Amino acid sequence: MADPHELQNNLNKIQNSDDIASLFGRIVSGKLGYKAVIDKNKPQVKCPSCNFALSGDEKFCPECGNRLEK
Repeated sequence: MADPHELQNNLNKIQNSDDIASLFGRIVSGKLGYKAVIDKNKPQVKCPSCNFALSGDEKFCPECGNRLEK
């Protein structure tokens, strides 16, 4: 059985490869040389009342108790 760390390292190399990025861009856009940008950042959700950082699934702010809208 293969070492999981070695498999992860190989997968990271493949995912970060310029050839794979170029191929993905071609599939997505239909154009050669297109570089797709994948945004991995989630927007920070904050309470509108007290500006407390939230995880995003709360119904009420744990800091001030304000009811949160979805």
